[in-house]
Amino acid sequence: MATADLKSLKLRLIYNDGVDEEGKPVFDYKTYSYINLAATPDQILQSSQQLATLSSKPLFKVEKNESFDINE
Repeated sequence: MATADLKSLKLRLIYNDGVDEEGKPVFDYKTYSYINLAATPDQILQSSQQLATLSSKPLFKVEKNESFDINE
């Protein structure tokens, strides 16, 4: 049976960067690597909110991207 081993975790913060000429929202992205694999969703959210205070743009959304190794 195959197994999936968590290899890496990245955190992507999405900031609201206003609207374009057509009135559609524009977003700015910042990705952070080397996130602790054991971090809980609460810890990730709290850390993301703290990092977002360093930006002048408002935080829109936080994404957690996981990468796995698939083995036999």
